[in-house]
Amino acid sequence: MLGFGYTRLNDEELAGLTARGNEKAFAEILKRHQDAVYGFGLRMLHHPQEAEDAAQETFLRFFKAAGRYQAQASLRTYLLKIMKNLCIDFYRKRKTEPMTGLLEPCEPDTPLNLLEGAVAEKALEAAVAKLPVNQRTALLLRHTEKMTYKEICEVMDLSQGAVESLLVRARKTLRLALSEFF
Repeated sequence: MLGFGYTRLNDEELAGLTARGNEKAFAEILKRHQDAVYGFGLRMLHHPQEAEDAAQETFLRFFKAAGRYQAQASLRTYLLKIMKNLCIDFYRKRKTEPMTGLLEPCEPDTPLNLLEGAVAEKALEAAVAKLPVNQRTALLLRHTEKMTYKEICEVMDLSQGAVESLLVRARKTLRLALSEFF
C-alpha cells in the first residue's frame, strides 16, 4: 500500500482491509458512503438526530462485522440494508411522523407557485408517512436512492415480485391521496 492512498481501492478491497482492523480503510468507506446512509436514514426517520445515530450505528456494526461482508451486493447496498433494519427498530420505539424533503423546492416564480409547491410537498410528505413501512422503504430506495430493483431486493430481503408489488401498491395509494394535485 505504499505510494498510494486508499482512495484508489475499490469498496471490496477496503472492506477486506477493514475486516483486518485497518482504520484508514474504514475511514475511506465512511467518507464514500456516509452521505447516502445518513440521507436514507433521514428520509426514513424524519429526525436528524435519530438519522445520525442510526448512521453511526450502521457503520459501527459494519466495522465490527466487516469480515462477514461478501461482495455479492455492493457495499452501498449492504450498508443501506443495515440502515433499513435500524430504521425499523427506531419505528418500533416511536410512532412515525411525516417525512420532509421528498420534493425539490419549486421555482419561486410567483407567490401562487410557492404556495402550491408547499401544499403539494406537505401533502406528499403526509401521504408517504402513512404508507406501511415496507412500502415506504421500497419507495424511498427506488425514488430517492435511485436503486435498481435487484438492489432493493437485496436491501429488503424480498423477491423482485414482492418489491414490484410493494411499489405498485405504494404508488396507487399515493396517487389516490394526491389526486387533487394531478
